[in-house]
Amino acid sequence: MLDEVVIKTESLLKIFEEGKKREVTALNDVSLQIRRGEVFGLLGPNGAGKTTLIRILVGLLTPTGGEAHVLGRNVTADIEYIRERVALLPQEAGIYERLTARENLIYYGGLYGIPEETLNERADELLDIVGLREKEDYQVKGFSGGMKRKVLVARALIIEPEIIFMDEPTTGVDTIGARVVRTLLKRLSSERNQTIILTTHDLNEVSELCHRVGILNQGRLVAVGKPTELEEKFKAANLEEVFTGLVTGEGVYGE
Repeated sequence: MLDEVVIKTESLLKIFEEGKKREVTALNDVSLQIRRGEVFGLLGPNGAGKTTLIRILVGLLTPTGGEAHVLGRNVTADIEYIRERVALLPQEAGIYERLTARENLIYYGGLYGIPEETLNERADELLDIVGLREKEDYQVKGFSGGMKRKVLVARALIIEPEIIFMDEPTTGVDTIGARVVRTLLKRLSSERNQTIILTTHDLNEVSELCHRVGILNQGRLVAVGKPTELEEKFKAANLEEVFTGLVTGEGVYGE
């Protein structure tokens, strides 16, 4: 893993206006660095600010204050450069159900101007990896939720992004399928040096995959570090105890 910082935020602030008089602070003074090749787990309860942070980093939201840089570029000034080099897999990602699994990959990659021959080679590899090669010519509308999720994972990877944002990537996937996705993410990090930002409520998945984690609560980044480091720092038996203690304010004592 290289030491190159590919994501950096400084005092990031995001405030949403609800009505004429009410403001909601979704992110408050978030400063964070993520390195190339890292699998970084972004944790927090619902409404903690995880999705808001990701949406800022991919250019779907504009920060209210502070700065965010991705691949050395400012997200407000150079977002087109960033979008060509990152992939986003939202939890509720849409899929073209009347297209086949293969057509979904080819169509999406074509939007990025990838040559047809290259696209077909990448599609072959990805369909093999996620275990859908035998179903590649079937319309996605007949797929189970887990199979659709595999197509979406493969679709996100077809452009060979430098950074991949994944929101609950194994949601709805069976045990074997989830193992396939996790193994793939490990390979992308270790063999291709791709950076993965992962949100999940499965803390076992986090412990298995993530080099470091960041815990958000009420818009603030309350802890960052390796899972084992956080367990030691907060005198916790496991990551779940760290997470629960920081979110509820109970049971985490620190040094």
